[in-house]
Amino acid sequence: EGGTVTRLGELTGSLGTMYSYREQGTEVARSNARTNAEHLRALGLNTDFAPVADVWSNKANTVIGTRAYSDDFQQAAGLVAAAVEGFHDKGVICTLKHFPGHGDTFADSHNGIARVDKSLEQLRQEELLSFRAGIQAGADMVMLGHLLVPALDGEMPATFSRAIATDLLRGELGFEGVIITDAMGMGGATQFYSGGEAAVRALAAGCDILLGVRDTDECVDAIRAELEKSPEEARLTWERIDESVLRILTMKERYGLLK
Repeated sequence: EGGTVTRLGELTGSLGTMYSYREQGTEVARSNARTNAEHLRALGLNTDFAPVADVWSNKANTVIGTRAYSDDFQQAAGLVAAAVEGFHDKGVICTLKHFPGHGDTFADSHNGIARVDKSLEQLRQEELLSFRAGIQAGADMVMLGHLLVPALDGEMPATFSRAIATDLLRGELGFEGVIITDAMGMGGATQFYSGGEAAVRALAAGCDILLGVRDTDECVDAIRAELEKSPEEARLTWERIDESVLRILTMKERYGLLK
């Protein structure tokens, strides 16, 4: 991302937090994304879990903070869209995160569930603006946050919620790309489900890629077992799996990653 989240240290540490550039406009946001993309490509990497589409609207929020592009919803939308264009200028897959918006929460989803206590109409007018702008700019992936949004689903966080992953993100926002989870070992997910059960529920909700599973074999076995159940009992179908595989392969083909 730049700034406080710089996973490759000094190799890619030339930029500050995106928030610190917010008044410099969309062209700087685009240029910063190009710079990050150039660093990644130089190291042989083709994907970035950026830009952060969350808006730092709650100053008590410490997990997002200056990782956001702005504390203003309209401004963030323009900057995030420009960043998507910058990543694409240099041929890097980019990811909007953390849907449907982690900037107005008090809790940190790394440790436990974080709540978004807004109505759907509030989300449409605020948090969803930057995601919608990034999608319209052509973002390749959207990362779901382990966020509980009672107005949309009172029982499950976005990771496991069809109402959020499929109905809202794909249905209302029209996103046709790849949906990826946040790391499945984070407290915001494991507080509800873990291991194979979490994998099955995330895929059933509409996710395409499961990030950071702790035991791949366990998850594969659970998915396979679900697919072998009778149609009346199974929560997953091969059609649902094929939809995800096709989206992933289509993205890879777009970037020349298929031999």
